[in-house]
Amino acid sequence: MSNAARSSRAGALAMAALALTAAACDLGLPAGRSPHREGNRLDMIDQPKFKPQRADVFGGRPSSVLEPPAGAVAADETPYPYLQAEAARAGAELVNPLQPTPDVIAHGKFVYENVCITCHGPKGAGDGLVTSLFPKPPSLMTQRVRDWPDGEIFHRPMRGQGSMPSHARQVDARDTWSVVLYIRQMQSQEPVAPPAAASAPASLASPSAGASASQGQPGAPSTPASPVPGGQS
Repeated sequence: MSNAARSSRAGALAMAALALTAAACDLGLPAGRSPHREGNRLDMIDQPKFKPQRADVFGGRPSSVLEPPAGAVAADETPYPYLQAEAARAGAELVNPLQPTPDVIAHGKFVYENVCITCHGPKGAGDGLVTSLFPKPPSLMTQRVRDWPDGEIFHRPMRGQGSMPSHARQVDARDTWSVVLYIRQMQSQEPVAPPAAASAPASLASPSAGASASQGQPGAPSTPASPVPGGQS
């Protein structure tokens, strides 16, 4: 074979190799356990990294659901400092940061009618629609509740009571304070409700009072917590 023919053949082979290389660049290379074609780049999904719900190197725990360190607090969150049984202390120390302006009360009415009314009723009498299936909460119009400071009303939904769970993570704290002011307005317009019957475990004096009374009286309805839905702290 002449030198010219050899050179021509070598050039053809070089061009073929170049063409194959270009094709590989266009199609991409397999990466990871499952081949992914992403141009001439390894697929970013196949990089060594933690992935949701995939076991990690720390004992096979899912990397996306690792527990936060003890005492960790989410950004922009202030933990509510009062225990459930500290309603009186909360009432003595907490001060409503809102003023009873028409706009604030209107907002409190809006929150009440979207969160509280189903249990506590349109006028705070504890006659919401769900009370046909669940225990009826005490009226917010009793003299006992009227005598509570704003902070004690605010405390009930923050920590929950009786059948009412805590609303602290569902309702913003300022929304809850506005509900307190709306309840005050209702109390100024509605007549004083009679106190709960002594035989019914409806005492709101302490979060555990209603629960302990209902446990001691099988068949008696348990007393749900105080009316106001809570706010996120």
